[in-house]
Amino acid sequence: MEYIDRPSRKKRTVCFDMKLTWLNIARMYNFEAEHYGLSVSAAFLLLHIDDEGTQVTQLAPLLGMEASSMTRLLNNIETNGWIERRRDNSNDRRAVKIYLTDTGKIARSVSKEKVKHFNQLVADKVGETNLALFFKVIDQINELILNNHIFEEKQNISLQA
Repeated sequence: MEYIDRPSRKKRTVCFDMKLTWLNIARMYNFEAEHYGLSVSAAFLLLHIDDEGTQVTQLAPLLGMEASSMTRLLNNIETNGWIERRRDNSNDRRAVKIYLTDTGKIARSVSKEKVKHFNQLVADKVGETNLALFFKVIDQINELILNNHIFEEKQNISLQA
């Protein structure tokens, strides 16, 4: 498995380094998940399904996915027998909850183990203080994005030649 390395001649940016790091993490998890017939998306989805079931409408925002991608992923993991869909409310046909099957619970357990293992390795490498600082910075970046209108000021720049 080959990871992406940051070009040393480039000036570091938050966006580039975060994307590069996520791509490497996704590659690492995908490589491991393949041994279990999983994907990173499927594993993260399984981690977010409660034992009491989870509303389909809650899952897409949790995973940062569009509804169409979520539907495709749900269909895929349902075909694998990891989840089942049940109507939550007989009055509203759209109200559907996702439940883990016994096989899905095993897949979720494996996924949880892998995530905990990676997080422990990171904590051991960088230390608890640096990890806490990392999460603080991530929270601040997300707060900046969610609470501010970063690109509110429109500039009249044409990208056409």
